[in-house]
Amino acid sequence: MVTTYNTEIEIQLCGEDHPVITYGINDTKLDTITLNGVHTLKFNFDLSSGLNTIFIDFANKTNDTPEMVVIIDSVSVEGLCLDRFKWAGSYTPVYPEPWASQQTEPLLATMSSATYMGWNGKWVLPFTVPIFTWIHQIENLGWIYD
Repeated sequence: MVTTYNTEIEIQLCGEDHPVITYGINDTKLDTITLNGVHTLKFNFDLSSGLNTIFIDFANKTNDTPEMVVIIDSVSVEGLCLDRFKWAGSYTPVYPEPWASQQTEPLLATMSSATYMGWNGKWVLPFTVPIFTWIHQIENLGWIYD
């Protein structure tokens, strides 16, 4: 018998200049939307124990849309909203050419604790279930005995 845990996560985003995002959980794409201002993504799933990942893909920025961004404003887990939740995510930008090849300093492949998506790319939030164990670890509340 597989035990599942109901897990509720909300991510509040702000999009400027109408970015299009695709979002989902694990390998499942849930939807593609155009952001115009503040929008909340709601995830409510029965998940098995172990590692899971929420993702947000941003892919429609061009050189003609320099003001287009996606900002992760907040992440709420089971109704609890703490900044450490959003900082647990990481962002892998896709740098545009020829700009990327003209840089003299190495560009970061993945940015941890990033909440500002200024380039096309993917933001991921890994978490484990049961979710309260993950919260305990994120908040550094001490040892957990299995």
